[in-house]
Amino acid sequence: MTLTSLGRVNVVTPGTPVRITTNTSTLVSKIYFQVIPGLTGKGYIGGSALVKSTLSGVTRVLWPNASGGISDQFFLETADGADALVLSEYYVDMDIAGEGLLVSYWTE
Repeated sequence: MTLTSLGRVNVVTPGTPVRITTNTSTLVSKIYFQVIPGLTGKGYIGGSALVKSTLSGVTRVLWPNASGGISDQFFLETADGADALVLSEYYVDMDIAGEGLLVSYWTE
């Protein structure tokens, strides 16, 4: 398996979800999302219809750890380990402008 880190995926304007990649052909077997220690706003993961204010289309809410301790995380993976998750179908949103989530993925 090959690990690729997208680094910090930032949200410029809260309420406007950001696609984690624009490459629509990237299929992956695992995706990892993590709150970055020290940030203060919640992070939201979902699809293109993600609306953080109503939680419509939200798959997971990640809580911040402003004191820098252990941070909330979320891990998606295919049941058989095959590259079947379309990376560009996942979006993030944040409560605070300029904050983001750490995003990594694995391919076979």
